[in-house]
Amino acid sequence: MKKLLTVLLALCAAVAVCVFAGCADDPRGETEGAVDGGYKICYAFTASDDVLNIGENTSLKDYMDALKAGGKLDFKGEDGDYGYYLTEILGVKSVFVSSTANSYAGYDWYVYTTLTTVDGVTYSSEQSFVFDGVTLYKSAYGVSNLPCVKGESYALVFEYAETTW
Repeated sequence: MKKLLTVLLALCAAVAVCVFAGCADDPRGETEGAVDGGYKICYAFTASDDVLNIGENTSLKDYMDALKAGGKLDFKGEDGDYGYYLTEILGVKSVFVSSTANSYAGYDWYVYTTLTTVDGVTYSSEQSFVFDGVTLYKSAYGVSNLPCVKGESYALVFEYAETTW
């Protein structure tokens, strides 16, 4: 019994470390690690035609689907009112912390990108961080509505957020 309890506690500790560390080593990830502000990068890349022939209407979701089909990225999500919502990347799932009738708190997946404005549409907020000398801005759009533009960089970031409405 004592041995079983020890194994269960060790397993729980390992799961907690994986969830709250943000990401684990994964050979599929282009880049991963901690950056300023406590953000965790689990997958970062610069869009190119090597993965998918990027067209005028290619979304980040289209590009991610091509990465997934090529065995370079594993993710899960679901369609919602505002498009495709990421719920898991490389085995790290969103974590619910709390909620009320007009608020939500938890760890979720967000997109940061160098893409700021295209054809007069602003795709990013001012919230940003610098990674490997490149400034990435928090996307104002989800992956299915965010254009994938050749030469632009994208990072899938696991971070804590509180939202009220």
